[in-house]
Amino acid sequence: MFRNLIICLSLLISCISQSFAQNTRNVEKELEELKSIKDTVVLNQKIAELALGSEEDIKLLSQFGLAQGWPASKWEELASKRLTKEERKKNEVQNKFYKEKDLNKKIAILAEMEKNFPKEKYGYNYALLARDFAMAGNFKKAMACLQKTKGEDRSMAWAQLALVNDPNISKQLALRIDQNLLQKNLPKAERLMLLNVKRFLFEQKEDYKNAAIIAKEAMNLNPNPSQNEIDHYNILLSKSGNYRAAFPALEEMINKETEDEEIKSEYKKAYQFMYPNRDAKAHLDSIGNSRVKQYEAKYKNYNGENLIKEKAPEFELLDVNGNAVSLQDFKDKIMVLDFWATWCMPCKAALPGMQLLVDKYRNDPEVKFLFIHTKEITGESFSKVRDQSLAYFKSHDFTLPLYIDLKDKDTKKNKVADRFKVAGIPHKLIIDRNGFIRYSGVGFPGSTAELAAEMGAIIETVKKLN
Repeated sequence: MFRNLIICLSLLISCISQSFAQNTRNVEKELEELKSIKDTVVLNQKIAELALGSEEDIKLLSQFGLAQGWPASKWEELASKRLTKEERKKNEVQNKFYKEKDLNKKIAILAEMEKNFPKEKYGYNYALLARDFAMAGNFKKAMACLQKTKGEDRSMAWAQLALVNDPNISKQLALRIDQNLLQKNLPKAERLMLLNVKRFLFEQKEDYKNAAIIAKEAMNLNPNPSQNEIDHYNILLSKSGNYRAAFPALEEMINKETEDEEIKSEYKKAYQFMYPNRDAKAHLDSIGNSRVKQYEAKYKNYNGENLIKEKAPEFELLDVNGNAVSLQDFKDKIMVLDFWATWCMPCKAALPGMQLLVDKYRNDPEVKFLFIHTKEITGESFSKVRDQSLAYFKSHDFTLPLYIDLKDKDTKKNKVADRFKVAGIPHKLIIDRNGFIRYSGVGFPGSTAELAAEMGAIIETVKKLN
């Protein structure tokens, strides 16, 4: 399963890279042509040709496979066509290693791999074994496996151990880290990793004061710390109650229009500390509203250049009460559909902007919003998906109209997302009064204010259409 996931993710990354690259091939057109082939024999022949073709052919086929919801076995088959007989044999043994649950048998499989393929490196395997033994409560064997790793694999092993949710293992890990940090000849990269793991362990215990101290030590060791490291250090300062020291950096992040919810939360607390007689929420809302107005000016002359006209498919969704709703229930209304999921980070990042949009049109009876939770994990029930979604909305003060698009029991596809040809999420669509899709967009531009302003401009343009 692990290897199949790696294959799927690798191909997905290729697909994403393809979408940003300048390319003479019209992949989108080719993809639609591939989807339109109804003859199974012809389709399978085309798939076989692409599987043996160039890297661009593989990327095209990957996009097709993702859209069709291919099972893991199909990804494995596709990958195997690119491998030599020797590589396939090695991968079979690797797959056996990943699937094995018995740790003693796992060690035996790894020994077999080292014997039969001595030129290969197995630090990654030992890093995973270190994690597995730690999860089983055997810290001694976990460290023995870690000692067989080097470089990036060693760093990954430490990180894997830090993620083991066991207080006893965490305590032993912290002691071992302190012992290693005493070594004067410890490579700088490993020292940095150990400091970061130590910081993480403090954060797990919500000891933000010590976490901030360790984060500062790591930054001092690195002459060019990344912006993420600097930002996180200031978040830790704030979480430890040192609002005065953290406030200038947090304010700078807010002024740069950060979309990081943790930064916004800590800034709100720091602002309230610095200005106890002011309303922190009102202050943040005013900043957000000011930015929306700036972007509204940008889209003031929007003339509908990216509008389309496609007949919207009939569909049936479930509302939060489990009642079915369809396209006909929104007749003569302008519909804004947002396909999203609680596991999707870009989807969640876009929701604050969509909340601004919902607030703007709250009293407009002509515009209806549908936040459609889709592509849930297989086996999830309606009540579980609904409750998880509503809990997320409540925790972030979202008042968004929720609908559920569950997987079909037979096809294993999300019926409504499939009808609207939704491959990636978040995917937003706007449907006019006459039932035509006038806008379709995937992803999140990175700015809450800009998303609200752009979508608002599109809605206003669609409202003027006959």
